Amino acid sequence: MEEREKSCGAILIDRQDDQIRTLIVRQNAGHWGFPKGHVEGDESEFETAFREVREETGYKIRRYGEFRDETHYSPRPGVMKDVVYFMAEVTGGRQKRQKEEISEICWVSLLDAVAVLTFDNDAMLLRKAIRYLKDHDDAVLQ
Repeated sequence: MEEREKSCGAILIDRQDDQIRTLIVRQNAGHWGFPKGHVEGDESEFETAFREVREETGYKIRRYGEFRDETHYSPRPGVMKDVVYFMAEVTGGRQKRQKEEISEICWVSLLDAVAVLTFDNDAMLLRKAIRYLKDHDDAVLQ
């Protein structure tokens, strides 16, 4: 029987002038992605995403819109991982990486992020988030 794991994370967005940026993190293992981590106890999906973003980046967040999407992959033989992502905005805190897990934190344009993300499923996820922004936010990407 296959073991299942569940993590939750967030695609953070930030408006700067006429551009929207997103936050990407480089794991100590070397790959670029979004902040995320395992569900603990009876946390809701968003509670997990909120906690993990805070732990990994130092930022407090709030959910942006109703965006929710999932990726699925096998991190090792016999294990399937489901990762739920929300879109979020920073509401406080200050950038401070979790040294045990994160080697670098960068704010980049949405299109640059698509090119930098290590895994195709993360790039596909970001493309869905960009479509969501285009469909739900009149001030976005005009």
